[in-house]
Amino acid sequence: MQNNFLSKWVFSLSLFTLILVQESVYSQSTSTSPFSSYGLGQRDGLDDGVYSGIGTTTITYFDSTNLNFFNPASYHTIGKGQPIFSTGVSSRLSWYSDSINKNFSKAIVLNHFAMGFSFAKHFGFAFGLKPFSRRGYQFSTKSLLVTDSMNYTYLGSGSTSEVFVGLSSNVLKYKSSQLSIGGNVGYVFGSLINERRSNIVGSNAGGIEQKTLKLTALHYELGMYYKHEINKNNSLIFSAVMEPNQNMKAVQTNDLYYSSLINNSDAYTKLDSSSISGSISITPTSTFGFSYRYGFDGFKKSEMVKKSEISFHASYNITNWKDNPTKFSGTNLNSGYINTNKLTLGVQYIPNKMFFDQTNKSTIFEIIRYRIGYYQYNLPMIINSKTLLDKGVTLGFGIPLKVQKSLSSINLGLTYGKRGDGSSSNLNEKYLGVNISVIFAPASFERWFVKRKLD
Repeated sequence: MQNNFLSKWVFSLSLFTLILVQESVYSQSTSTSPFSSYGLGQRDGLDDGVYSGIGTTTITYFDSTNLNFFNPASYHTIGKGQPIFSTGVSSRLSWYSDSINKNFSKAIVLNHFAMGFSFAKHFGFAFGLKPFSRRGYQFSTKSLLVTDSMNYTYLGSGSTSEVFVGLSSNVLKYKSSQLSIGGNVGYVFGSLINERRSNIVGSNAGGIEQKTLKLTALHYELGMYYKHEINKNNSLIFSAVMEPNQNMKAVQTNDLYYSSLINNSDAYTKLDSSSISGSISITPTSTFGFSYRYGFDGFKKSEMVKKSEISFHASYNITNWKDNPTKFSGTNLNSGYINTNKLTLGVQYIPNKMFFDQTNKSTIFEIIRYRIGYYQYNLPMIINSKTLLDKGVTLGFGIPLKVQKSLSSINLGLTYGKRGDGSSSNLNEKYLGVNISVIFAPASFERWFVKRKLD
């Protein structure tokens, strides 16, 4: 039976989520990058508070205290009778520059809202809402005519989200080894808009061309991991997640407007409109990773030895843009893309892993999970014959909430990176990401799905 404590936590978590949703929808942009004008927009950069600390490595880190929907094979590792509620917010501060201009922008968005639990010994289940892609940019160019100059302003907006359900199973367990598989199936919805405004310099009147791509489609991804316990203090995990090539239903609408006030959408007069129904072919993506965990006797305090743990995480992602471009009804949405790869490295250190048994004798600094990492990613687009790189360093902290021996925690992840080709004449971005996630689970004596015995 759940008590008032659990009810207050659920209410607080719901209120927190509502505030974040309102903030992200009504007052902030979900993206500020000019690179989001390509294809389906940005699908990276919204880092979770847990994984952003370990170099944005996502598919190898999971245990009973964490809901990892990036690797759907992990759901059954959630603690028995202790379902996990997870939500978070991601923010990004960006400084753009080239040889002429400098600009600062910021974006904040609700990262996810999800719940997961294990059942029937070998199965796990999860469901929730998470971002799928987003678009947000604005830049201008000028073109000299015979007697006048034309000003062109390019704008992008919109986002798509995914409602998903996932299932995992521990299909093979033999002695010190186990193999698990899982999958997510989701429904993607939302709209992405590209807009171009053109007007003569000095005039407020002009024309507007607006292209809206609306997605309403099913989407799926598959995951697996193999775990081998070398001994009670050493273990290895090999993981893989695949997003296969798949077609998603979409509608593209092309609208033409005239306005005497080109920057006021309320003054637009529609001149023409057309729409095309079709499907978008999603470029397949594969991610492979491994982790190594080593447990050892740490420092001694009050005649008691603390159980410490250090883990190393790495992943490698491959996206085959060149041979499998993203297309809409046969039209290439990202012409000229090259194949990409992303390398991530991360380390986590836990000074005192068994603090539940020593709650009154552990300081906050002894139970924090300390994380650090590095990542490097080559972007698919080429500008002026140069490959663009995105690389950065990360720092994170996982803070367990010492409340009635629950698995709840607050996680903070920081990323600092650079994106561009390094040339001062081309567009470059320096950014700082601040990501927070909140994980809530009931206390140990409030386990769910447990049959109670009455004396």
